[in-house]
Amino acid sequence: MLAGAFVVLMAVAVTWPGAVPAARIEPRVLGLPFAFAWPALWVVLSGPMLWYVDRVERRHRASRADGADGPDGDA
Repeated sequence: MLAGAFVVLMAVAVTWPGAVPAARIEPRVLGLPFAFAWPALWVVLSGPMLWYVDRVERRHRASRADGADGPDGDA
């Protein structure tokens, strides 16, 4: 759920109209105009989000393998 919300937020933030506030040259971030640094920031933030999703999925798979499938025990 959190990853889906992040993807939607990222899509809005890097496309029109979400990127309009970032559509400027100054300030420069690590030598990049702000309009280039804004989408780059979202790409960098997607790495930790994917790591988090992987951790949650591993825990979910491990709990299913241990037999904690649900209240009935059915798979």
